Amino acid sequence: MKISTSQVVEFLEGQRFICAQCVAKKGTRYHLLTHLGREANLAASRFIHVSAQQISAKTRDIRIKELYEIYTRREALKEKINIPELWELVQDEQALWPVGKLAELVFGQTVEPDHEAAFIRAVINDHTYFKFREGMIKVQSPDAVKRILDQHAREAKRFARLIMGSRWLEDLWSDNSLKKDQAIKELDEPNISFWISNIKDFCIKGDESEHAVLVRELFRQAGLNSPASPFNTLIKAKIWDEEENLELLRYEIETDFSAEVIQQAEALAEIPIDAKKEVREDLTGLHTFTIDGPESRDLDDALSFRKINNEWEIGVHITDIGLQIGTNTPLFKDAIQRGTTIYLPDRKISMLPEILSQSAWSLEIGKDRRTLSFFIYFDSKGNILSQRIVRSLINVKERLTYEDAEARIAEGNLFYTLHKLCIARQARRIENGAIPLPIPELVINVDETGEVDVELSCLGPGRFLIAECMILANLVAAQFVKNHTVPALYRSQPPPRERIISGDETDLLANFRQRRLISKGNLGTEPDIHHGLGLDVYTTITSPLRRGVDLLMQQQITNMLTEGKLLHTKEDLIRFATYLQQGLNTAAAVCQGRTRYWLLKHMEKRMDEPLDAWIIDTSRNKLLAVLSDYLMTVELPIIPGQRYSWDQQVKVRIKKVNARENILKMDWCH
Repeated sequence: MKISTSQVVEFLEGQRFICAQCVAKKGTRYHLLTHLGREANLAASRFIHVSAQQISAKTRDIRIKELYEIYTRREALKEKINIPELWELVQDEQALWPVGKLAELVFGQTVEPDHEAAFIRAVINDHTYFKFREGMIKVQSPDAVKRILDQHAREAKRFARLIMGSRWLEDLWSDNSLKKDQAIKELDEPNISFWISNIKDFCIKGDESEHAVLVRELFRQAGLNSPASPFNTLIKAKIWDEEENLELLRYEIETDFSAEVIQQAEALAEIPIDAKKEVREDLTGLHTFTIDGPESRDLDDALSFRKINNEWEIGVHITDIGLQIGTNTPLFKDAIQRGTTIYLPDRKISMLPEILSQSAWSLEIGKDRRTLSFFIYFDSKGNILSQRIVRSLINVKERLTYEDAEARIAEGNLFYTLHKLCIARQARRIENGAIPLPIPELVINVDETGEVDVELSCLGPGRFLIAECMILANLVAAQFVKNHTVPALYRSQPPPRERIISGDETDLLANFRQRRLISKGNLGTEPDIHHGLGLDVYTTITSPLRRGVDLLMQQQITNMLTEGKLLHTKEDLIRFATYLQQGLNTAAAVCQGRTRYWLLKHMEKRMDEPLDAWIIDTSRNKLLAVLSDYLMTVELPIIPGQRYSWDQQVKVRIKKVNARENILKMDWCH
């Protein structure tokens, strides 16, 4: 197309139509003067309309004035065009039209350049019924028009919701108490509940939320630009509290039990014990005792210890719940789905309803209870002479705390002998390659006001005694199912990736470094070595109230003892293991996330306070240290020219910490 100087053209600048006069041509581009008084250089391909009109005036101001008059005239003509009406008229005719032909239909008169330009403007502005392409008008099909109109309706609804949501947010965050109260009253209104649902989803999933872009747009619209604004909105709306556990929501952890599960649990709690009918050995006269924390209520293991002739007898008595729970019942399915009881700093989520785990099936003092008893007989040197497993009935005579047990051990009585036998058993395991890793346990206590207390608790003689007795019972259970070729779920662990300590190492730094090299444990149906415990075969059975694996193993063994046949096939166990492993992985992730949250809450009170740490890993790009008060690994900035070594003791400080946003940045003390 040949365009002469003084000729009028039209182009789009963003969403705005611009009228211009060609002043000169420079190569392939045209130098233009626009109706806005600006100048531009454009290629002809940018022009949406070229008019035969020319402007002959010589002064710049007059040319701009004439261009503005043309622009205004075309805008006025555009407003007279009814695009939907025209589309209804021509939709069944040809698909492509010259601009002039359709303009004639609209205006019903001889078409001039201003009519054509006005019609192009109307089509581009509407972008629903017609498309303007390369100087021609394309008629949209009815299906295409419907899709576009539906999209417009969705966008209009979205925009209306956005405006309504932003106004609601402004009221909720207002200093005006009346506006705040009114905003809270509107929570159940459809448009507001829509936003509440999406804000929740965004808080839980972050960028993975399908509504992330929408929620960010809402808060931008309301002028709330802090990353914490969505979460704080739900606090202000009294939907969540300040310490809301997002990990539970993120992993969709069921914190309550269904009505079916509760109904079954209540029925089971009422079933009386008939020791003769159930073929149980009456051990109610045996002195049995529990050792646990003072706050524990789900007591699933008790001990007995006595000398019979020249042998020492350790009895490990586990609450016998296995065959009480039918394998195809709501309670059983729910327990396998959960996989484990989840212990968090601020709450506990039980695997079984508390009416069972903390009452009817808990080994409470002075109550007759069904148990599965593991008796192991030793000589004075700690060698195992024999062992047996029986279904039994016990009545716990004493409930001891770990501190009570340690006092008994110190007195030098039977507890002292039991403790010595446990030490001998651990020594045997260490000889076989066990790595006990006596690293202090991080204990986090959160009171009702949300105050956090953190301490490190070392493994005392009482806890050690219980741990060794449980390992012993689990070993006996594993040997039983292996020797009787009973399908089972075994625990195993490959050798450490590197062994840098002996098993009896007591140095904290060395044990911590070794722990980072320990291989991940396995859960499977084939017996294999557990290198961490130094045992040829191992399973777990001592916590059926709290672990799904232990419940399954108890069911297998008790059914063999009573019926002489299998309850679960190997295929059953493989299927159950999938659910159990998923439950265990989820529980571990939730515990890790919540533990870190409360640690960071505690650390928020210690900003810039000097903290002890030691270097655990050095490389060219990063430096890792362990905070002595928390046994938490943190990253430190590398100071150019400074040399660092493993186990080097250092002083560090908290530079930035935010528990809710999971932010922790450390720096050196200067």
